Amino acid sequence: NSKKFETTNDGVVITGIATVSQGANFDGILTEKFNTTAGKLSDNTNIDLEEGMIHYFTTEETTTCTPNIRYNSSIALNNKMDVNDAITVTIITTADASGYSANWQIDGNNVTEQWIMGSAPSAGGSDGYDIYSFTILKLANASFQVIGNLVNAT
Repeated sequence: NSKKFETTNDGVVITGIATVSQGANFDGILTEKFNTTAGKLSDNTNIDLEEGMIHYFTTEETTTCTPNIRYNSSIALNNKMDVNDAITVTIITTADASGYSANWQIDGNNVTEQWIMGSAPSAGGSDGYDIYSFTILKLANASFQVIGNLVNAT
């Protein structure tokens, strides 16, 4: 008995998850909210996808860390994805050559990333922003293929 579908002057508002089985067509702008953290990744290593698929850290990163991608503190990403689901996650940090993340986790478990260009990062960018992009494929229960890329934007 809670409102899930509402018409407005501009179209409709859906509250909850909309499942589309035959495709979706978007004409016009498609936007997404992103999460901003006033801090650095090494001090805030949990990436909660409940808050969005793009995470931006405003403080210069000065050390290495092992971030953890999850849905939230009480629901595992494994429980939010079905086998053969794929997601893309982007993490943007304020760059410093000594700050980078070569190892990542999903739901608190280490994963073996397959890095674009063949090797994990060994340094951060010297200025600008370091942008990590991950394509995560769920292969089986708690089994993920993680394809990572790191670029520095100055």
